[in-house]
Amino acid sequence: MPRPSLFRRAALALTLALPLLSGLSAPPPAQAMDLFGDEFRTVDDVLAYNRGHGVRFLDRQGRFIGSIGETYGDTLTLEKLPKHLIQALIAKEDRRYLEHDGIDFQGLARALAVAVTSGRFSQGGSTLTQQTMKLIFLNRYNRWSRKAYELYSASDFEEQLGKKNVLYLYLNRAYFGFGAYGVDAAARVFFGKPAGKLSLKESAMLVGALPAPSRLNPFADLEKAEAKAALVLDAMADAGFITERTAEQTKRQRPMLAAANKAAVLSTGHFRETAKARFDRFAADRYGGDLPGPTFTARTTLDRDLQAAALRSVETTLKRHAKSLGDAEVALVALDGDGAILAMIGGRDAAARRDHFNRALQARRQPGSAFKLFVFLAALERGLTPASPVDGSRMEFTDGRAIRNFDNRYPSSVTLADAFAHSTNTASARLTRGHAEEIAAAARRLGVESPLEPDLGLALGVSEVSLLEITQAYAVVANGGSKVSGHLFQRIGDPVGRTIYSYTPSKADRVIDPQTAATLKSMLSSVMRDGTGKTARLPAALAKRGAGGKTGTTNDYRDAWFIGFADGVAGRGLTVGVWVGNDGNTPMKGVTGGSVPAEIWRRFMVEAARVKG
Repeated sequence: MPRPSLFRRAALALTLALPLLSGLSAPPPAQAMDLFGDEFRTVDDVLAYNRGHGVRFLDRQGRFIGSIGETYGDTLTLEKLPKHLIQALIAKEDRRYLEHDGIDFQGLARALAVAVTSGRFSQGGSTLTQQTMKLIFLNRYNRWSRKAYELYSASDFEEQLGKKNVLYLYLNRAYFGFGAYGVDAAARVFFGKPAGKLSLKESAMLVGALPAPSRLNPFADLEKAEAKAALVLDAMADAGFITERTAEQTKRQRPMLAAANKAAVLSTGHFRETAKARFDRFAADRYGGDLPGPTFTARTTLDRDLQAAALRSVETTLKRHAKSLGDAEVALVALDGDGAILAMIGGRDAAARRDHFNRALQARRQPGSAFKLFVFLAALERGLTPASPVDGSRMEFTDGRAIRNFDNRYPSSVTLADAFAHSTNTASARLTRGHAEEIAAAARRLGVESPLEPDLGLALGVSEVSLLEITQAYAVVANGGSKVSGHLFQRIGDPVGRTIYSYTPSKADRVIDPQTAATLKSMLSSVMRDGTGKTARLPAALAKRGAGGKTGTTNDYRDAWFIGFADGVAGRGLTVGVWVGNDGNTPMKGVTGGSVPAEIWRRFMVEAARVKG
């Protein structure tokens, strides 16, 4: 069709003048056989231009748990997409798309008129061609400069590529929310299906989210997403793509959302951020700064069902104890016997959208009596037995401070097993005196990497550790004495599906004698049966497989821990660590390791057995 050159020049002059008046001008990109100064051989070269990188994360069974960065699905031609999806896009975003040559002067004039009368731009007037240019080439420019460049180049951009290819580029590059770039990724994230199988309602919902995908996608706000989808359907009817009756019938349909995807994304934020940081280090070592394509796929060790069970257990328990906990934080990590991280909660804000601090890995806190595992391990390794007598009478530090027992009992003689079960501090201190170095060495042997002060304070767990490293140590005892190293990935695939990393378990180093490990497991079981961990006691059907754990509480109730194992749960068994405390290290109201953490631990193990057997 002929170009309205006079009107175009007038509109262009006005738009070019605006950034100049604002001091925001920039030279327009060159127009030649290339696009914006870069040469392209095919439309797919254009599609790949300026595309960011991201990682799609799957759980250990290949189920979606979220993404970070720009992650794309399959690149689909228009022929492989539903006709109603393309019609919905044109009807809502650019009604005159098939008539204009890249710039809709009627729409532009309408937007300018509204701006003049209202004093603000409430209608953009941008065509799909202009929006595609913005997605690929112009997103780094400010609004006025970008508008000028769009008007200057849109017709030539469309002329070189063709309308069909503009739609192809737009649908495969647009952002739809929840980390989904391109319509295929969006269809899989929100509806659990490829884009080629989208229904009319689903297509309308995706198109309706385009103006503000982070706020209008169906996972973020279903009510708003439904309202936007209704507007899209009305626009399709008004454009003659569907009948009004079809529009009304479709509005009443309830979309079949992939609710499990939403739950997984919302519950795994801290895990994904940790996995992305480790992926970045791996990719930097392998590729430097030149990644070969946009979307990597990482199959992680996480189990989506166990993660959901962990979240339910935490939320239920925190709600029950809301008055005593206040704003206290929580962390949980679950490992199998090989160190695979099956579930991880790094804080109350599981989505990690406002809180990026992963307390399961990054927080270093005093473990209190949970550190006694290493004190009593060292005692067993130097020849003591569970029946060996230990002096539990009153005792002082060298500076004169009294060492206090939580139950305020100070027996002159107590067996090693009972001292462990009842967390007798004075007995632990006597076992530590003269043996601090070997206790610190035992802890390091089992995987504790945080600095440890080899002095009497080890008896009371005053050296700070992370939840993951001490849970790894308990997993060593649970698996019979083999070294455990927490890991997050099973496999990483590059953008074309080639495996670039695969976890291969190495021959585990034995760091505890099997008989000593068995003795420690028995002593941990007695903690739950007769000692400070009674709250964590499992139902008989689970307990008979073998279970045990240890509480930890620090001065003034600043930290509360429960770490333990349950054999046979979720396959070969789990070792789970739970920490509760305030970020500012302020006291809680009477929260001990044997209360809230032990309750969370028990709930999780019961839930894990229910969902995984």
